[in-house]
Parts: sequence; structure tokens; C-alpha cells
Amino acid sequence: MLSPMPKKIKTVSDFQRKTKPTFDDIAASDTPVLVMNRNKKVGVFLSPKAYNELVTSYEDYVDSKDLSEAVRDSSDTFYTLDEVAEQLE
Repeated sequence: MLSPMPKKIKTVSDFQRKTKPTFDDIAASDTPVLVMNRNKKVGVFLSPKAYNELVTSYEDYVDSKDLSEAVRDSSDTFYTLDEVAEQLE
């Protein structure tokens, strides 16, 4: 699970000097890395696994909101598949 504030911090100059080792470290740890430039937050790096977990969680959230809205907006009238097919002919 991702925490709101990454515990690992790297500077932009770390990436400039050690790009490949830094990305290898990120991918291996699955821990988000906060990127700083002159004491300002400029980005966050995620491992591919952490990114996929985040995207999946977001998709699940959107799906649940869509389902809740569909249930709320639905009427009490239900149609069989045959009735729908008949209407489409």
C-alpha cells in the first residue's frame, strides 16, 4: 500500500549522477521516492508494480462510483433479454 508521503527522498542531482542505479533501486524496493530540487518537491517516482497497484485501485474506485450512480438512477422496471431483443428489431 502506498503511503501519502514517500519515506525515500532523492535529489535531482542524484538522478543526474546515478540514473540507472537509482531507477534499479526504485524498481527493486516498490517504495515511492520523493524527488526534490533545491528543497522543493518536484516529483515522485513509483516502481512499475506500485504504479499498477495505484492504477488498479483508481479503476476500482471509478467503477464503484459508476455502479453506485447506476443503481441510484435505475428504475424498478426490469426487462428480459427477449423483450430487449424484440424492441431492437
